Amino acid sequence: MLLDRRADFNKPSHHPVPEGLMQCTDCHNPHGTPGPRKLIGHTVNETCYNCHAEKRGPFLWEHNPAREACITCHDPHGSIHRPMLVSRPPMLCQQCHLGTHSDVALTGARMDFRVQGRSCLNCHSQIHGSNHPRGFVFKE
Repeated sequence: MLLDRRADFNKPSHHPVPEGLMQCTDCHNPHGTPGPRKLIGHTVNETCYNCHAEKRGPFLWEHNPAREACITCHDPHGSIHRPMLVSRPPMLCQQCHLGTHSDVALTGARMDFRVQGRSCLNCHSQIHGSNHPRGFVFKE
């Protein structure tokens, strides 16, 4: 295992490889594959869906970054942010949703004191996708 991957698995949020509940070969084929990074699936998402099938959908309302690649928001080897996020919400969300529900966009967003400084996931809990009638805002 590469040293940087070993360091990632020592972070607070990681796949259970050090605990022996998973092995590198659950996601990677050491002999190579047609997909990137020697993944067992043809894409990152296809590999992730082997264990996380509930994230696959189909959803009436899909969140495009989740459909494109799980690694847009998640670091599969380990992170200091749960659940293996590359950054904490709302900073992670605002990398794409610039100005949404922030102090600079108070006029366009339905914003009030109850939302300021809170995690986006407090309201947008079904971030991978939703079948809820108001799913375009990813609520339960």
